[in-house]
Amino acid sequence: MSMPISPGIFGALQVGQPAPDARTFQELSLDDLTLPHQSEDGVLTNKHSLFCPRGCRSVILKHGVGQLVERSAIQMDSPDHPVDPVLAPLPAPPATVLWWLVTPSLMEFENVGFSRPVVRASKPIKFLICADCDVGPLGWCEEDGKEFWLACARVKYAIQS
Repeated sequence: MSMPISPGIFGALQVGQPAPDARTFQELSLDDLTLPHQSEDGVLTNKHSLFCPRGCRSVILKHGVGQLVERSAIQMDSPDHPVDPVLAPLPAPPATVLWWLVTPSLMEFENVGFSRPVVRASKPIKFLICADCDVGPLGWCEEDGKEFWLACARVKYAIQS
């Protein structure tokens, strides 16, 4: 037995979610990007949800989940492969970069994918990518690690009006 689909429901399914007013890291100040952590003094969290930089509307991380940390850059871009133009360039190590630290598990993310392990000097790492459109690398983690690092400059921020 088949049931007819209401035209209103079918239309709603086709429209999808409206695109957020998404801004880049370079367009915002640290005050625009962060809020104090509710229980940890001196810790800043992401004030806005983080979206794919390509504009595919994929939510990478909800607001309040990532902790802002300044630490050294890592080499994420391969010299053998061109970097997607939507990704902001990152400085070479040992320069420092602002990261969103996400712990204790990958379940904190809304929608993120991982590369195959890449061998580095110390431990194999995996790169974080958009699970919907595969743009990346947006960040990294050690294989089987409990810390996930998103480059602040490689995601967009959903600004609530």
